[in-house]
Amino acid sequence: MVGHSAGALILRKTYVMAMGYDSDHVMLGKIPQRAWATKVDRIILMASINRGFSLAQRPEDMNWIKFQLQRLGFALLALTNTGRFIRRLQRGSPFVANLRIDWIRLSQNSTAVLPQTIQLLGDLDDVVCEEDNVDVATDQNFKYLKVRDTGHESIVRFQEPEIGAYRKARFQHALTTPFEAIEGDIIPDATVDLSVDQVVFIMHGIRDTGLWTNAVRQAIEAQKKTAYVSVAGYGYFPMLRFLLLGARQTNVHWFMDEYTEAIARHPRAALSYIGHSNGTYLIASALERYRACTMDRIAFAGSVVRSDYDWDGLVRQGRVQTIRNDVASADWIMSIFPGFFELLRFSDLGTAGHNGFAAHEGKKNTVAYFKGGHGAALQPQNHNSLAHFALTGEVVREDTLLVKQQSNVVAMVSKLCWAVWAAIAIALLLLGFAIVSLLALLSVPAGVSWLLYACLVLLLLYTL
Repeated sequence: MVGHSAGALILRKTYVMAMGYDSDHVMLGKIPQRAWATKVDRIILMASINRGFSLAQRPEDMNWIKFQLQRLGFALLALTNTGRFIRRLQRGSPFVANLRIDWIRLSQNSTAVLPQTIQLLGDLDDVVCEEDNVDVATDQNFKYLKVRDTGHESIVRFQEPEIGAYRKARFQHALTTPFEAIEGDIIPDATVDLSVDQVVFIMHGIRDTGLWTNAVRQAIEAQKKTAYVSVAGYGYFPMLRFLLLGARQTNVHWFMDEYTEAIARHPRAALSYIGHSNGTYLIASALERYRACTMDRIAFAGSVVRSDYDWDGLVRQGRVQTIRNDVASADWIMSIFPGFFELLRFSDLGTAGHNGFAAHEGKKNTVAYFKGGHGAALQPQNHNSLAHFALTGEVVREDTLLVKQQSNVVAMVSKLCWAVWAAIAIALLLLGFAIVSLLALLSVPAGVSWLLYACLVLLLLYTL
């Protein structure tokens, strides 16, 4: 089997489906293994975008103009809802992440042996870099071959003068040479650590630089030396972006790429997750949108997930083992802002950080409330408890941090969250009229004044 670029991804997807691994269509049930799949002897990947493509940063071998044109073109595809195939090849997208996870799990299956897999990659490739091959490189039947003076498209151009013959020879070498005789090149930083038996992801929330995550990481590492803790952050996430589904999903894609890289490097490790605020949304959304995603233990603090989230279904499927949801006694942020979105049935934001979860599996470890507001469960006194849960699944909280009842005022505000939103909207509108009236004294047209005011409000929301 031979595939180039995106075609190589389709080829790999076809193979894992034929082997009975198809997380993208798990609702259709397990598909039987195809007889032809076991007869595949070798897979040749030519500049395969194994990790998906990303326009977050300009690749080293891509010029600035080409990079900006690609970003503009991709933005137009998103705005017009076209180019769905290419958009599904983004780094961290469900198609790419599910495929990578299925491939890793297939490679770890003691009853299955992946075919000999060889990736040929040009040294001038401006789409794929060497480090993008970690998931395929973790298998013992993988080898990597560099192709000099070659880019992403030109790797299949065998007719070009001089260099074309060299590319053809490299391809024939990968295709026909006995696997043991192929001397593969080394992929930097593609080490697999089988000694790590626990991976813990710690994710911060909105308007948060995530300083607390390092303190919890230290607590975990003190309790278990063989644990790997990921505290990689997605940067400062302001309120405006949090309110936009597309912006939230961009971070979910980022997390799933981190998730896939972690399980590729630590394939035998159990998985745990600690999240606060928007950090709780990342894993909840990932579990809904990525069928290959699993997580043994999940701890939430100040959750923005809907209270009717289906934890029971995930536990039945074996994708989650246990959930801990730390609820605050006076989290007015959760009660007002996500509270309004939970009233909108189409929204995936909610008040689990204030109202808790309705599902049995989601509420069984919530018996009291942490005294305080949105960050109450992140107090240093609770760090060891969060670490202990992530490593063992046992919930041990300090009683001195807990109260039995929530604030009556915050509970009332939660029920009237729609009225609070209406009051905020009216206040912003009245302020706008006042500013427009003042600018009218300076002969500024009303349309220009309203535009300036709207930009100011959006700028504040994007900053705060």
